[in-house]
Amino acid sequence: METMIIDYSGGYKFRARARSHEIVSDQPAEKHGEDTGPTPPELFISSLGTCIGVYAVFFAEKHPEISLEGMKVEMEWERSDNPARIGTIRAKVTLPGGVPERFRDALHRSVEACLIHNTITHPPRVEIGLG
Repeated sequence: METMIIDYSGGYKFRARARSHEIVSDQPAEKHGEDTGPTPPELFISSLGTCIGVYAVFFAEKHPEISLEGMKVEMEWERSDNPARIGTIRAKVTLPGGVPERFRDALHRSVEACLIHNTITHPPRVEIGLG
């Protein structure tokens, strides 16, 4: 099992350490934070978007006809209530050089197979304890 420690840094700020990296999460000033980092939902959405991008790279490495130059993954999401959550997420992968028609379906299947997408569509058991 992998682990991560997340330290409270005051206000609404948290610092997550992953290997030798640190990720800061905070709230915007209008929500009483200091805006020193993305919010937890923004980090969640960025995890999905970057995972989709990585799987596009995995696919393109096997198909050199696909250029990744200028690739973007655009993410949109909407909040839902009862319970509070992100209710809708839309991801769009754009490759300015285009994707040859014969690869479109396979690339689509590849990016949908990313670890984060699979985790969302097949939710894990989440256990929250108090120490």
